[in-house]
Amino acid sequence: MTQLLQRLVLPTETTTEPLLYARFTGTTRVVPGGAVLQDGSQVSFDTSFGVFAAGRWRRVTTVNSLAVRVRASGLGEAQVVAVTQGKEEIVASSPLPKGENSPVFIELLLPDLQSSEHGTYFVRVVAKGGEVCMTGGEWVSSDAATHDVKLSLSITTFNRQEYVRKTVHNVLALENELDVLRGRVRVFVVDNAQNVSFDAPASAPLQVVPNGNLGGAGGFARGLIELRKQGWATHVLFMDDDITLEPEALVRTMALFANARDPKLCVHGAMLSEERPWLQFEAGSEYSFRSIYPLQALGREDDLRDRSLAVADAPEIPFDYTAWWYTAFPISITSENPLPVFVRGDDVAFGLMHTGKHSITLNGVIVWHADFGLKNNPSSLFYESRNLALVDTLVFDKHHWWNLAYRFASFGFRNLFSMRYASTEYMLKGLKAYLAGPSEWMKIDHAALHDDLRKCAEEKPAPLSPELAAIEPRKPRHKALRAIGFLFALVLVGGYIIPRPLRLRGYGVGPIDARAVGVATLRNRILYRHDRIADGYVVERDTKRFFSLLGQVAKSIVSIAFSYGRLKRQYRAAYPEMVSTQAWEARFTAGMKR
Repeated sequence: MTQLLQRLVLPTETTTEPLLYARFTGTTRVVPGGAVLQDGSQVSFDTSFGVFAAGRWRRVTTVNSLAVRVRASGLGEAQVVAVTQGKEEIVASSPLPKGENSPVFIELLLPDLQSSEHGTYFVRVVAKGGEVCMTGGEWVSSDAATHDVKLSLSITTFNRQEYVRKTVHNVLALENELDVLRGRVRVFVVDNAQNVSFDAPASAPLQVVPNGNLGGAGGFARGLIELRKQGWATHVLFMDDDITLEPEALVRTMALFANARDPKLCVHGAMLSEERPWLQFEAGSEYSFRSIYPLQALGREDDLRDRSLAVADAPEIPFDYTAWWYTAFPISITSENPLPVFVRGDDVAFGLMHTGKHSITLNGVIVWHADFGLKNNPSSLFYESRNLALVDTLVFDKHHWWNLAYRFASFGFRNLFSMRYASTEYMLKGLKAYLAGPSEWMKIDHAALHDDLRKCAEEKPAPLSPELAAIEPRKPRHKALRAIGFLFALVLVGGYIIPRPLRLRGYGVGPIDARAVGVATLRNRILYRHDRIADGYVVERDTKRFFSLLGQVAKSIVSIAFSYGRLKRQYRAAYPEMVSTQAWEARFTAGMKR
């Protein structure tokens, strides 16, 4: 039986960035379902989504037999080009069938994958002497699959009907269309808002479960617990509700699982920017508990239109964790459930403890997501302050009180010196919640807490007035300049010892996802704005509030020093209960009664 590994996907007229899929040269036109090439023109798949990453497939799977089927006809030729350490050669070719009424498959055999040294393959179709019509293709193997895979998507949604309906529709259509997925993919939607509906037939492999608003953590915990009980799925895919999915990602994910060397293999989908669809936001992440900003994304700001990136045989980079906008893993990888943290950090802890070290990415396994700078606000800093402290406490034996104090003090001072007073207040609230200990954590009404946190009206991105929108955004400055600006702010106590008349008039400008410490030192107002859209907010200097919060930050550092050792023992002792199925089911019941 032939296995489908991945498909050759052509861009359509509505594709936002065609260069992620294919490159056209000469006179060509995209038509419904394919592309037409005139004499002398060509289409090549030396693109981020188009290449077959032979090196990665060889290293992480048992696939050996390999071929590509190109669906085309006309006066031309199909070629397979191998890229090995920067050198390119045609390793297979075939003339296209002439005079066909519609494109047909032609198969090109490749050397055995496991003994090959080729890094990357890509298909090229060239029109020679006349017109060529191409409608796609597929990479296949005649090897028997190593594992029997049944994948259930677990999607948590809360009032994101437009996004989630589109995603579910696309997944169900793909499952129905492809034999390799039919009967092997199901969709499980946990509806935290209890108001979503889908236009799908009763026979569709779709289940929707209403849930109390327990955040992403509660939704994914509900999905995982229910799927374990049902006993059908071998693998689970956690997916956010506010993403745009590349459906081909599911084809490649299933093929990786079916042929994985490591039975614990996990697959992570890279996230691309919705605003700039060629820009990569993250392809896995490292986590450094000693850093002020512990989450360190891999592949940040890679331009996936870059041919050199697409054809390179990049080695697998070890991950610490993968985000839940697209994380697929064997359901047997752990019997534990996510931490009860609502949002921010649930995927970090789960990755550090269970999935991260087994995770890989693959070209074409991606989602698009809105810019995270528009989602960050003081309430999100509450969760980060509280939840990442918990993650560090539970995961790292070598994490000490001074590591937490250093991060909290450094980030707190940066917020204060950049006039982000609300952010500082919510960081303090988050730390206070962590310092209260696990017994208080277990009593939290997460939905009520979240509703209360959302009442903060400060430092939230919103459409700017025409006057503010006319102010040009400022790009982040060089790291050395930012360091000088921070030292300058320290010497002048954030500018608070400078008499008001001596400060600069007008607005200082900072990136929406940064802390403009140096800029703020000599200003009374800062406009934090997005660099591509007219969204942002203004903060103003408040001396009384600054010194009050500065004192609270200092007191909190003392509290960390005196409490950390005890809290570490308590949280570790309480962890099995915090993530237990029994505790989660009690939360589900309580959440539905609200």
